[in-house]
Amino acid sequence: MLFLVFYFILFVVLIFQGTHVAGEIKTPLGTLPEEVGQNPAAAARWGILLISVGFFGAILGLLGFRTAGLAALRPTFMAVGLGILALYGLWVIFLGRKPEFIGKPAVADDHGHGHH
Repeated sequence: MLFLVFYFILFVVLIFQGTHVAGEIKTPLGTLPEEVGQNPAAAARWGILLISVGFFGAILGLLGFRTAGLAALRPTFMAVGLGILALYGLWVIFLGRKPEFIGKPAVADDHGHGHH
């Protein structure tokens, strides 16, 4: 029973995370500084993937209450969902956001020593 709680929480998180990343393109929430951007096409693809996997996993989980064969697929699909969530996390942290520094630098070129 505890497995089912975590199972459905995972797929609801995937749905919400997918809608967040897909919606961030049209209406940014301002959670990131302007200097850190993300590729809109890649973000839209990730959003669609996360939403699709989230709904598919939730539907599979609910249908598992009626069919024993689908109930047996839950652990495998939970592993798939966790794997996709981990890959998405790696994309967000390492690949998805490219800093573009705009404006004047925070540190002067002379490093505070002045001109001699």
